[in-house]
Amino acid sequence: MGLHHSHPPNRPHPPGDEPAGLGRDECAATNLRVARLSVITATVLALAKLAAVVMTGSLAVAAALTDSVMDVIASSVNFFAVRVAGQPADDEHRYGHGKAEGIAGLGQGLLILFVGLYLGVGGANRLIQGGYELAHGEVGIGVMLLSLVASAWIGWLLLRTGRRTGSVALQADAAHYTSDVWMNLGVLASLLIVKATGWHWVDGAVSCAVALIVLWTAFRVLRSSARELMDASLSTEQIDRIRATIAEQVPEAFDVHNLRTRKSGPDIFIEMHVAFDRELSFPEAHLLSDRVAKAVEAALPGAQVHVHADPHPFLPEDSV
Repeated sequence: MGLHHSHPPNRPHPPGDEPAGLGRDECAATNLRVARLSVITATVLALAKLAAVVMTGSLAVAAALTDSVMDVIASSVNFFAVRVAGQPADDEHRYGHGKAEGIAGLGQGLLILFVGLYLGVGGANRLIQGGYELAHGEVGIGVMLLSLVASAWIGWLLLRTGRRTGSVALQADAAHYTSDVWMNLGVLASLLIVKATGWHWVDGAVSCAVALIVLWTAFRVLRSSARELMDASLSTEQIDRIRATIAEQVPEAFDVHNLRTRKSGPDIFIEMHVAFDRELSFPEAHLLSDRVAKAVEAALPGAQVHVHADPHPFLPEDSV
């Protein structure tokens, strides 16, 4: 015997009861705005590096340009993924389109992995074959300094927004820009050292060191994206928040069990069995289930909660 109760997301919160985070629609709009800014930033940096390569002939800056071109592609894919993920559920996708973010994150991770391998191989080749003659070094240094600051800023913004909204795609894009920060810093340092000392081998050594950092970043992004695509449960902290919220706001609930959670882009799906006094009427059990759903949604904005009410105590004859 049991009562099933599903509660749609984004119901208004009671007056004075502020949500713990952004609502689903606000998350989607914020993600889209920041993703668009990421595309613009990547495009501007790619054009600046192209000009620097033409003027300096630097292979290090050329490598950075290659990465920026991939940034433009990755950020564009990310933008469309976030846009798709923010769309509401339809007849063909009853659970929404949130998995688009996980797919984009997976693509970002593979791209970061490629960049890391590219830098490592290129750095090793330069160590073996020697360096390059630097022309108009101040131009390359200025562009790389601009790229360093811009990458750090947009990476911080993406990470901050991704954590607020729970967007895997934005966090993956942030990780990509974090790898860019290390690469830009390495290229900038090598340009300064080569210009000051003429030690061309430094460029290759710096590329190898940066490659290791980029490869570690790729591993973290791929692991995070795979978790979402494999419907991993919410964090222990979020699970504890769900249980604590029900215990505090719905004391009539004797027990919460069979709790299942997963995340898909801006959407959170939660299913649970909640035990209520078996002497309650059907309407009373329904109202309590509704209170449980509302309480959990207030604690985790964007959640879609499904409550199955069980009688307490649960007797042998209650099983089918």
